[in-house]
Amino acid sequence: MIVSWMTTNRCNLKCEHCYQDAAECDSRELTTAEGKAMIEQIARAGFKIMIFSGGEPLMRDDIFELVAHAAAQGLRPVFGSNGTLITDEVARKLKEAGACSMGISIDSLDAAKHDAFRGVAGAHADTLAGIEACKRAGLDFQIHTTVVDWNRDEVCDITDFAQSIGAVNHSIFFLIPVGRGKYIEETSLKVLENEALLQDIMRKAAEVDIDVKPTCAPQFTRVADQLGIPTRYTRGCLAGLTY
Repeated sequence: MIVSWMTTNRCNLKCEHCYQDAAECDSRELTTAEGKAMIEQIARAGFKIMIFSGGEPLMRDDIFELVAHAAAQGLRPVFGSNGTLITDEVARKLKEAGACSMGISIDSLDAAKHDAFRGVAGAHADTLAGIEACKRAGLDFQIHTTVVDWNRDEVCDITDFAQSIGAVNHSIFFLIPVGRGKYIEETSLKVLENEALLQDIMRKAAEVDIDVKPTCAPQFTRVADQLGIPTRYTRGCLAGLTY
């Protein structure tokens, strides 16, 4: 059982595809006390994994306190982050608080393309520096990639890159055109393009030693079955079931 908490709408990047339209703090965001109370309710409800997401969750001043509280409740704290704010000190504090894994976004191996998509120059370099900080702290990380038409041919190369730098997983997100993403809907892959890419992804998954999972493309389990490629995933979409 997994729950994802959009901890804040604040973000230091301006990603073109952001489904939260993240930028500034939202007045409805929970206080530290409210967040802790919610975490306790989530644990009592039987959830096991707590995803701290956003916006950029590391922009919350109380994030280490919230992570420690989640861990104390028996939850497994993990993150969805752009990685740019992870310094050695941040990685150490996250590890000490009980964070188990950091999901860090890389959308292109070309720094200029990644930065353009993320809306801030230097984001790619800062993200790679954040990954190195996680490695020095002994904090597991995985790579997240959002698929659009211009990076379609890079996706499997990013999987190889993720393995080469020690990631435990490559999660590949297919564009959902909501939030700011609705303004770039035309960059979404079409049906046959999706099918071809999913075939490439599943073949690559069979070649590498890390876990590879398409997200927002529930048909990937059918594609894997048709290709005769074993996968530990038996359901394409977990929303409303275990997530």
